[in-house]
Amino acid sequence: MRADPGSALAQWDAADFALLLEEARAFQRVGPHVLRDPEGFLREVVAGLFGVRADAEGGRFAAAPWMPDGWRSMAIRRLRFHRTLLDLEVRPRAEWATVRLNLTFGPPIALVLSLRNAGAVGRITVDETALEGDRAIFTVSGEHEAMFFFEGGIP
Repeated sequence: MRADPGSALAQWDAADFALLLEEARAFQRVGPHVLRDPEGFLREVVAGLFGVRADAEGGRFAAAPWMPDGWRSMAIRRLRFHRTLLDLEVRPRAEWATVRLNLTFGPPIALVLSLRNAGAVGRITVDETALEGDRAIFTVSGEHEAMFFFEGGIP
């Protein structure tokens, strides 16, 4: 999948997530012909569910995964940013969420990483280094683990 410049579906919300799940279930039950717009479906997964943008501030790439209630994990593999391929895995817990990133091919990339539909972030670490604010800005090269610790747990 490719992260193309353009809208990151910033207004994406629970209703959009419900529609995405409905389409995925129909695909699973009936098959690929039920998807009227396969490209649009993938765009919803990449830009909506994972909040990926290739045109973030300062020329960075951005990922802001939506945290679905009750999901134990979600992952996207071989996400393409120009010449770079990236694997992204999210594992939410009651008091924190872990985001694992693995650059599998290509040059390092500057990334802005945050979470949506989650509790207020009290603390972030990337590779056990504490960062300030509610988002992590760093260069991805190789494997990284970002941890978002919530104030009071996920709502």
